[in-house]
Amino acid sequence: MEAMGKIDCHHHIIPQFQQENSEAIKIPAGASIQAWSDEVSLAFLDKLNIDTGIISASPHGIIVAGSRDEVRTSVRKWNEYASTLRAAHPERFGFFAALPDLSEDQDGVLEEIRYALDILKADGISLWTSYGGRYLGAKEFAPVFDALDRQRAVVHVHPIPPRDVPFFTTPFLPQPLIDFPHETTRTATDLVLSGRKRQYPNCKIILSHGGGTLPYLSDRLSALSNNLFSGTLDENSPRGDQIVEDLKSFYIDLALSGSPNILDCLLKWAPHDHILWGSDFPHATAEAEYFDSTLENYEMDSQLRKMCYRENALELFPRLRPNS
Repeated sequence: MEAMGKIDCHHHIIPQFQQENSEAIKIPAGASIQAWSDEVSLAFLDKLNIDTGIISASPHGIIVAGSRDEVRTSVRKWNEYASTLRAAHPERFGFFAALPDLSEDQDGVLEEIRYALDILKADGISLWTSYGGRYLGAKEFAPVFDALDRQRAVVHVHPIPPRDVPFFTTPFLPQPLIDFPHETTRTATDLVLSGRKRQYPNCKIILSHGGGTLPYLSDRLSALSNNLFSGTLDENSPRGDQIVEDLKSFYIDLALSGSPNILDCLLKWAPHDHILWGSDFPHATAEAEYFDSTLENYEMDSQLRKMCYRENALELFPRLRPNS
């Protein structure tokens, strides 16, 4: 198979200043902050034949405990660090800018969107699946999506534990095993059924980890929403075939999702020009290498593989095109 340089749309970093200040970070019980450096990231990119990693904050490394000003300062520091790292390696890194908590500081969120996209020229914005116990379709978050839509922003959505739920739901079930994909499905469904996804079509949203369980559950949630639970919809909600149409409008990264079982379902369901390569480095480095290997061995025509590995990402991040 001819090697082609991938674009990794799901690549976390944990700068040294965060590793040294772990007491100020809300780390779920049972989780930890991995050691990271730019050299470690570059070595991973080289090992898996990745041309560019679009970096984002770790879910265990930017959820800061502190005052509003402290959170703003921490987020700004991360974004400026990411911008500096990209400037040092413009062909190897892009970045999704971090934001303060949408439920606690919308003024800070809107200012950071402006600063990140207009001043730092970030490649996109990173959001969590929920804030303050509310998913992204919540009405109070509409001003944020209005700002992102006006900027025609690329937005990467990453799951985090729901509020007040322990990181280990049982001694054998840390949330990333099952709950993280479900959280992605919940927030994506909330965006669609609230009408927010259709209301802001210029905001290009990437879902993590194969879209959670959306490919498997989309027909069920559409049928039940149109019939049994139609009373929960409002005047902004899509109806009928619009629900599945809106669900399929998300972009989807393949982080930890390169197995035949997942790919068989995903490739039958998702538009092929909306699928992106992703790793979930450094939290699951060995697993990322395993799923990359299974994806490499999955039967797929060369054009589709090229689309998933890089061409679809280049449509979202045109600055990465050669000679652009």
